[in-house]
Amino acid sequence: MQFIRKSIASLAKFIISYTPNAWVESIKKNPKLVAAYSNNLHKSGLMYQLQTIEEQKASYLAYMKHQKAQLTALTEIDKSIRDETVLLVCIERYDSNELLITLDSIKNQHIPFITIVFWCRGDDEKNLLSFLLQHCKFNFIITSDLNKDARLSECKNKASFIIYSGDKLDCYLTFSLSHYINSKSDLAYFDTDTLNDEHEREYPDFKPDWNPDLQLTAGYINSGVWIKKLADFTDVCGPLSAFNVVKYLAFCYLKNMALTIQHVPLVMLSRPANLASFATAKTMLEPIYKEVANTFNKKGLPTLSLRWHLEYEPLVSIIIPTHNAIDLVRACIDSILSKSTYTNYEILLVDNNSDDSESIRYFNKLSEHPKITLLSYNKPFNYSAINNFAATQAKGEVLALVNNDIEVIDPDWLLNMVSHVTREDIGCVGAKLLYSDNRIQHAGVVMGYGGGAGHGHKYFPADHYGYMNRLIATQNYSAVTAACLLIKQKDFWAVGGLNEKSLAVAFNDVDLCLKVQQLGLRNLYCAEAVLYHHESVSRGYEDTPEKVQRFKNELNYLKSTWSDIILADPAYNPNLTLRRENFSIKPLD
Repeated sequence: MQFIRKSIASLAKFIISYTPNAWVESIKKNPKLVAAYSNNLHKSGLMYQLQTIEEQKASYLAYMKHQKAQLTALTEIDKSIRDETVLLVCIERYDSNELLITLDSIKNQHIPFITIVFWCRGDDEKNLLSFLLQHCKFNFIITSDLNKDARLSECKNKASFIIYSGDKLDCYLTFSLSHYINSKSDLAYFDTDTLNDEHEREYPDFKPDWNPDLQLTAGYINSGVWIKKLADFTDVCGPLSAFNVVKYLAFCYLKNMALTIQHVPLVMLSRPANLASFATAKTMLEPIYKEVANTFNKKGLPTLSLRWHLEYEPLVSIIIPTHNAIDLVRACIDSILSKSTYTNYEILLVDNNSDDSESIRYFNKLSEHPKITLLSYNKPFNYSAINNFAATQAKGEVLALVNNDIEVIDPDWLLNMVSHVTREDIGCVGAKLLYSDNRIQHAGVVMGYGGGAGHGHKYFPADHYGYMNRLIATQNYSAVTAACLLIKQKDFWAVGGLNEKSLAVAFNDVDLCLKVQQLGLRNLYCAEAVLYHHESVSRGYEDTPEKVQRFKNELNYLKSTWSDIILADPAYNPNLTLRRENFSIKPLD
C-alpha cells in the first residue's frame, strides 16, 4: 500500500511538471482519461495538500531528533531511575531475524530490563532456547503457557510491557516507562512507527488518546502496551496470537472494566511493515463482539464494522430546516424516503421564511405524506433556534439534525447511526459526508484546526483509507457536524439544546457535542453512514461584512468556552499539525 501511494504520488507529480499542454488538452476530450487523471491526482495527495514522501521523511526525521534530544536531556537530569517492569515478548511465529531486531533493541536500553519473558508456542521452545543462549547474556524465562507456568507467579503481580517479536524498542523506553507513566494508570501505550525493509523508521502512527471505538474497529493499539499487573492480561489473553493485546483491550471495554488508560505521545516502538491486517482479527474478536454487535468486514478493507444490536427500533425525528431550495429539499427527502432501510422515522421539514411560490407549493404537497410534517419558523435565520424549535415538536426518542443539502448514498445510513446512538455511553453520532465530486467534506471534527475547529481529512477522496485508517474506521471524535447528526432527545435537552444566543450559525454543533461530552458520553463518527453534503449551497458563503463579523464572534465564543479542548483534543495527537486538516506532522519551528 505504501509503495502504491509512493508510485501514484511520483507519477502525478511527474505528469503535472512535464505534461505538454497539447497532450493535456487531448486528455480533456476523453472523459475516462480525465477521470483516471483526476483520481490519481487525488490519491497522490496533491489535491489536498498532503506532504510529499520527501517532506514526510524530513518532518519525521526532525521529530525523531527532537524526541531524542528531549529524552537525552531528561536522563542527564535523573540518572537514578531503575525500572522493574517485566518485558513480555510474544513470539507468535518464530523468526530468528525478527527476533534479533528485538533482542538488539533490548540490549541497547539505557536502563536494562530486570525480568524478560519470552512467550512462544510449545513446538518453538527448543529452537528459541538455543537461539537465546547464543545471543543473550541476560537472564530470561521461556514459556508456552502464561497461566500455568509456576516460574511466572512472581512476575504476574508486577507491571509488564508487552511487545511482539520483530518490534524494535526505542533505547529510552525503560526510562520513559518510569518517567512518564502515571502511578494511577492501569494501562498505558505509546506512539509507534514502521520499520521498512532497510530497518529504517518511517510512517509514524501518532495515536489519539484512549478511543474505544477506534480500538474495536481498527485495533490502533496492538503492541507496546504497559499493564500495571501482568495477571490482568494473562487471565483473558487466551492462546498466543498476533492480536492478544487487541483482544485484551476489547474485553476490557466490552466488560465495562474501570481502567485508567494513559497515552504517552512519544514514539517508543517500531513495528515491522508486514503485520497481519486487522481485518484478520475478525475470527478472534467476533465471539467477544457478538454479545453487543454484528461484525462485518468489507472485502479488502483493513478494518471491521460493527452494527450494535437494537432491542427495538426507536422513532427518529429527522429535522430539516430550509429556506426555499426546492431542488435541494426534493433530492434530500426523496433519497431518505426511497433509500433508507431503517423506516421508523418522521420528517419535520421546517420552512424558514420561504418566499418562492414553487417551493412553498412543493412543501405543502410534502406535508400530505404520512411521514412528513411541515413546520413554519417565521423569524430571521438562526440555525440553533430553528432546530430547537423543531425539537420541541419532535415525537422521536432520537433526533436527527439534517441539512437540506444532504443526499443519501448508503441505504443503511440511518440503521447504522441509530445502532450507535442508542448505546448508553454514546452521545452525538455523525456521518461520513462527501462533496458532490466525491471528496470528503466531513469525517469527524478536530478541535484546534485554525485555532477553533475543522474537519479531519477534508478534501481527501472518498475511497481513501485516511491516516491510520481513520477515514474508514468508526471511532470517537470530540465533535461531529450537525449537517447529519443523531442524538438521543434526552441528551439534547440535558444540555439545553443548541446555543441559539451565541452560536446562531457556526460552531453550534461543535458546542453541542462538547456539552454532551461533559455528560460523560463519547461522540462518534460512523464511517458506515455515507451521504452527500452539497455544503453552503443553501445558506451561501460568509461573503458580507455582517456575516464575517458574526463568524468572528462565534469563533471567539468557541475559543473562550472550550479553550482546554482546543489546546489538546484527545481524539488528535500533539505531534500532528493544526495548520492543515491532513494529519501531517507538526512543524517544530
